[in-house]
Amino acid sequence: MPKKMGVNSKAEEARARKNATEADKKSREAREKEEQYWREAEGSKSRAAKKREEESEKRAEAAARKAEARRLAEQEEKELEKAMKKPDKKANRVSIPVKVTEAELMKRREEEQAEMARKADEAKKRKDRTAEEEEYERMVLVSNTNRDDSIIEASSVEEAIARISVADNLPADRHPERRLKASFKVRRFIVFFFY
Repeated sequence: MPKKMGVNSKAEEARARKNATEADKKSREAREKEEQYWREAEGSKSRAAKKREEESEKRAEAAARKAEARRLAEQEEKELEKAMKKPDKKANRVSIPVKVTEAELMKRREEEQAEMARKADEAKKRKDRTAEEEEYERMVLVSNTNRDDSIIEASSVEEAIARISVADNLPADRHPERRLKASFKVRRFIVFFFY
């Protein structure tokens, strides 16, 4: 049998892919050359020009943000006005009729009266500025720390060290390691106090 003279589809696809990548590469190179040409034609911008452009961009962004915030605020105000103008009529409707007994009605009235009496008492207390004994004691019996000598207040480390008093009549230390430990404790307190 003679050999078939057909077309090799895989070889054709490979050639087509190769031609497409070459064409893509050539178009990319042409684009890059054109961009390079325009960059050279434009010239380098001075620092002042760049700075002016950046500042104008920043101003434009800030103006856009302000306009967006203003628009959102107006939209929110409109929504609030709509909500205030049109109460939801369906919210007041009861879908299922509920039977309420006379006893339940009396109970609700008593609860409402008790709530109103409680609110009236609170309003009266606020008006008269009266307080319960416990509240009064909590307000009045607060310790005054202004004259407390154990609290050291300073705005810098040097001031804190100057205000820390050490008694002059301490016995001589026989162990310098103890002195080191004490100085470490004082330093740790100062660092903790200021940071």
